[in-house]
Amino acid sequence: MFFKRRGGEKARWRLVVALELIKAICRTIMFWVTGRRMVIEGSSTGERPLIPEQPQEQNPQDEPPRETETLSSSGTVPAAAAAAANDHDTAVQEERTKEWNMPRTGMKLPVLPTQGGESITDFLSKRVISADDIKLASQLVRKISSYQGQLAEMMWIARPVVYALAMQRLQGSTTGGGNRSRRSYYDWRPWVLGFGMEVAARELGKKAVRERTVGGWRGMTGLEKAEWRRRGWGMAWWGMRGAFYDKVTKSWIQGFADRLKGKPLLDIVGGIVEDYGYLWDEYYFSTSTM
Repeated sequence: MFFKRRGGEKARWRLVVALELIKAICRTIMFWVTGRRMVIEGSSTGERPLIPEQPQEQNPQDEPPRETETLSSSGTVPAAAAAAANDHDTAVQEERTKEWNMPRTGMKLPVLPTQGGESITDFLSKRVISADDIKLASQLVRKISSYQGQLAEMMWIARPVVYALAMQRLQGSTTGGGNRSRRSYYDWRPWVLGFGMEVAARELGKKAVRERTVGGWRGMTGLEKAEWRRRGWGMAWWGMRGAFYDKVTKSWIQGFADRLKGKPLLDIVGGIVEDYGYLWDEYYFSTSTM
């Protein structure tokens, strides 16, 4: 808003272009430094579950002597040490009685540990791991080897810069009172250009996955699938940009807010929608899905 008040819409869009250009440069560096891998947003990444280490069984010969075997200076065993040793022996004996002896081989099977009364199914499901849980970090996102896939990723990186540049070039004629440029916000060309680049990048990326990835979509890792889903849902935000918002979405939002006025509790929701409408009209969300 500061740049808009000082220099108008042109100054505002110059700042937007600068921000998007910095973001595009950072994403391009990430793309090449990681060996031409898909740029993963922070919301798509997650922590992998830790695989618990199995406790090592201790050799009975390596166990330290118990207190029952250590005599005091008077040659007697302390009462507390003797009671603790008896309790330990009783617990060990109870665990051994719960073991099941296999009739043919004579081997002993230990009892499954039950924590908090959980069933065997719950106990086993917590220890089931997938292929992605044991892969190296460099194998969670595949390298894009085809030129189509690399072109698709570069188009996806450059699309916000192209959209912002197109909006900046259309700044010229303004309506009275310092309102937004009718020529830029009611012109479909920037919106069609930006949305078309995203659709083209997505289709090229899909074709590269089908042709160059072993197993196609099924051969992709969970992290790659999550990023593709995030980008797919992100395309819906094009309904809140440019000419599509001014000519289509804005009237729907205003009509929805007007229908809620005068109704108990729902009037509050309508007021919130109107407040956000002002933000969508006047601000450019550079940190959204672009």
